[in-house]
Amino acid sequence: MGKWKEVKVEDIAKKIQYGYTGKTIKKGDYRYLRITDIQNQSVNWSTVPISDVSSGKDIEKYKLEINDILFARTGATVGKSFLIEDTEPSIFASYLIRVQPKEIVFPKYLYLYFQSESYWKQIRAHEIGAAQPNVNGKKLGMIKFPLPPLVEQQRIVTKLDTLFTDIDEAIRLLEENIAHTQALMGSVLDEEFGTKTPKHKLGEFDKIKAGGTPSRSNKSYWNGKIPWLTSRELNTHYISESVEKITEEGLNNSNAKIFTEGTLLCGMYDTAAMKMSILKIDATCNQAIVGIKPKEDILNVEFLKFQLEFQKPEIMRSRRGVRQKNLNATMIKDLNIWVPALKEQNMIVQKINKSNKLNEKLIQVHIQKLTHLKSLKSSLLDQAFKGEL
Repeated sequence: MGKWKEVKVEDIAKKIQYGYTGKTIKKGDYRYLRITDIQNQSVNWSTVPISDVSSGKDIEKYKLEINDILFARTGATVGKSFLIEDTEPSIFASYLIRVQPKEIVFPKYLYLYFQSESYWKQIRAHEIGAAQPNVNGKKLGMIKFPLPPLVEQQRIVTKLDTLFTDIDEAIRLLEENIAHTQALMGSVLDEEFGTKTPKHKLGEFDKIKAGGTPSRSNKSYWNGKIPWLTSRELNTHYISESVEKITEEGLNNSNAKIFTEGTLLCGMYDTAAMKMSILKIDATCNQAIVGIKPKEDILNVEFLKFQLEFQKPEIMRSRRGVRQKNLNATMIKDLNIWVPALKEQNMIVQKINKSNKLNEKLIQVHIQKLTHLKSLKSSLLDQAFKGEL
């Protein structure tokens, strides 16, 4: 198999280099590749903007070449890498670092190492204590990795490419199955509500109020016993616990209010608009949530939630606000709903819950398989760089 040795990135790199600092323009000869242009390990070159680079010296210094490896050096994607396997005339931006491998390392081998858990452990070690996660050229150069002879590197790359192609196809099929099952869940709502004519305003049958937030500067308002929810927690059909809690003093000295069990909580702001959960406890929430408490002898809260989920696409289109598309309590009160007899509501809820339970079980099976396949990739990388593949 040949002798393996441990080396540092700086030992096998012709260059470890930061990108070009400039701006984008409408017309020019070179595209300007940025961190945000790299999505899911690929680049759509047709959407990459044009760079203002004009100096021959800068073009020579920053022009991308086949087999360059780029790294995000800051932000949410810090440490992520991208191998240039095809390119248009382009240069790379300053928030990227370029590594150009020497001839002793097969570029795809090095790139695959940068996907391994061993690599990420070293990256995370460099991030400890940093207010803004970042990796600089010096840190990147100190990353250690196992280097076998070129023939063995190529064998490993060929083997991993074959295995990963099969795994990626299996992942794609599972994701299609999940999307199809989710579509079936939507079709059940369409079947129950699609042909019905809403004749009543939601405000006729419900108490609808927004929540509130006690002052963060007063410590006596927080870490009490009263559950306090934010819209990021509205991820399940029912909700029975909160991340944070407030005190009686915090409740009494703010706009926060107690919403009783059976209240439908609905997010109003930006990406959380129309996220909904039904309370299984008495709780408070922040002002980005509206609490909807139906009259129990007229409106089943689950029936209401399912109907609003059906109406969600139309409701989302009606949102106001230029920068953030928001809802408000008045808009919620003015929503038109269909209110059949309570007995019919209960039957519809039972039918939808039965269907959802079966579909959610199927989705969980698919998700478990997805998790296994993704961890299999990590396991194969680990084996490869230990010489066990």
